Amino acid sequence: MKFEDLALTFVPKLTHQAVGHLIERFGSAEQVYAVSEAELVSKGALRSDVASLIASGAGKESARKKIEECQRAGVRIVSSSDDGYPNRMRYTADYPHIIYMVGDEALVNSSSLIAIVGERSQVSAYGNKMVIKIIEQMADLMPEVVVVGMLEGCVDALSLRYAINCGLRCIAVASAPLSQLSAQAGRHLADEVLEAGGAIISEVGVMSAVVDDRQSADERLVAALSDGVVVIESGEIPNIARCADSYSRALMALPGRANDAMSWGANRMIATSMAQMVCTGRDIVRILEKEN
Repeated sequence: MKFEDLALTFVPKLTHQAVGHLIERFGSAEQVYAVSEAELVSKGALRSDVASLIASGAGKESARKKIEECQRAGVRIVSSSDDGYPNRMRYTADYPHIIYMVGDEALVNSSSLIAIVGERSQVSAYGNKMVIKIIEQMADLMPEVVVVGMLEGCVDALSLRYAINCGLRCIAVASAPLSQLSAQAGRHLADEVLEAGGAIISEVGVMSAVVDDRQSADERLVAALSDGVVVIESGEIPNIARCADSYSRALMALPGRANDAMSWGANRMIATSMAQMVCTGRDIVRILEKEN
């Protein structure tokens, strides 16, 4: 990662897509800062106010501070041009140019990654039982699979913790800057993920309107990292399912009782063929193997 790659992500009003467009148009982040304001407008198709900010070196001071902060905390900064960047994510339309990582960087490009998600605030006894059953079966059938989830999600956290118990490695997505992870509600789970040889990723630190909604950004990151997303329980069609669908990921859902509000979203996805129905870990493994 070059300094200018990070600096561009701190330019106000510059979205992920715009950063990628500029680097593609000018060849590198270094060159984006080297060209004139007029070229940024004419060749880069930027508004004059944004072009003026870049020409004046906007974002560089914030980047310096972020690099120092990450060095103190042992956090790696990875740009989309680096070898350690997640290959799956690189080919999504709205990929973040910069991500922050701790733990085993190689996990992001493992052969099979699956996200097991659901309601962020609660999980029923049925959902809890099925998460445990599914992960146990997956661990037996595909021990190299990596489970992806959010530290703050209820079903996600259960999936990560039980995957660790079954000997699987995990990638957790965090809402807070990784340099401030000790202040997070998911601190203990984060420790467990890292101690088991996993990794934690965040895109927090990027000053862009794209990440104003932290929950949406986390869900987008989980979907982009994964080969497939399994929705265990949801009272509605979750945003992460829409993200996975837009990225052409394998989308799966666990059916529930017709009159159970917690299963409405999953049942609806199955009924409309938005998601494939899965009832066991074997079903998930079969779908992943077919997709890969």
